[in-house]
Amino acid sequence: MLRQFALEPIGPVSIEETSAQNLLKLSTHTYWRRVWPAGLGLAAYITDRFGADGLRDRQVLDLGCGVGLIGIVCGRLGARVTFLDREAAALAAVRRNCRRNGLAPAQTIGGDWNHGGERLAPATYDLVVGGDVVYDDAEWPALGTGLMRTLRPGGLALLADPGWVPRAKLRAAFRRSGFEVSRDRWTVSWPPWRPTHRQDKVINIYTLRRAPHAP
Repeated sequence: MLRQFALEPIGPVSIEETSAQNLLKLSTHTYWRRVWPAGLGLAAYITDRFGADGLRDRQVLDLGCGVGLIGIVCGRLGARVTFLDREAAALAAVRRNCRRNGLAPAQTIGGDWNHGGERLAPATYDLVVGGDVVYDDAEWPALGTGLMRTLRPGGLALLADPGWVPRAKLRAAFRRSGFEVSRDRWTVSWPPWRPTHRQDKVINIYTLRRAPHAP
């Protein structure tokens, strides 16, 4: 089904995702079929932080992109976006969603940091974005290494988490990878398409910058 997400200053973004009645049938391999609160929170945070022209001609990587909401928002803000996901069906959905939102054909790469990330050119991206990609702490070292390799000097990563992981543990892990880590909080009214009975969900958004002493 199609849903519209209202995001200022770019207006509505149309995203194909699974229907609510199929939500309970999702497995860990099909979570990508849904927009989740952390993804919506990061998308809204990006529009607020960068504004209508703040990503013009920037190179952005949407890590674990799912249906592509975050990367599409960056594209609507003028960025040149690469979408990375391990699920081929997710990348097919991204290509459809990019067309729906008036963007150029999506540049997609299949895989993750461990299987596919090596195909990303080094020192290429001004910004790496990811919603719900830090839930498994066993993946943090590989993610930190991949971010250090692919970000340009002065680039940053924005990673959103709905409160599943210990903040101090995450900060310590990415500091060991060579990053300075700061946290902002963004509140999402969820689900946004329901006129009543919404709940406020607080999303942690971590900004990672290369530390001055990092190689």
